[in-house]
Amino acid sequence: MKHSPVLEFQSSAFPIAAGEDEATNPRIYGKALAQWLASQLRAAGVPAGDVISEDFGWCIRVASRPHSLYVACAGFGEPPDCWRVFAFAERGVIARLLGRDRSAESVASLFAAVRRCLESTPAVRGLREETE
Repeated sequence: MKHSPVLEFQSSAFPIAAGEDEATNPRIYGKALAQWLASQLRAAGVPAGDVISEDFGWCIRVASRPHSLYVACAGFGEPPDCWRVFAFAERGVIARLLGRDRSAESVASLFAAVRRCLESTPAVRGLREETE
């Protein structure tokens, strides 16, 4: 899996629904954030699709070939208005074997679009990039 840096920020604009974490690991939230971000990405021309749950958070599917692109959203820490977002690609085996893996460029482009969406939203505070 190829992924972008992680964006961390605070916002109370994404309420946690009762029972939301039943589809993820306990106390992992972010469904409202993922739904909002998917609509923002669509408005920016990014082909964002459905929001799906994973054990580590809520993911936005993004139409892409030959690899699958996603944006992951999850809450962290206390208070419950702290969020993490990152883009990632599941690379195809054939592209890796043939040396034609272009997922890094796709992830970088998606990450830039996500960052622009967050930067342009007044409800997002303290946006910072964390690299591993």
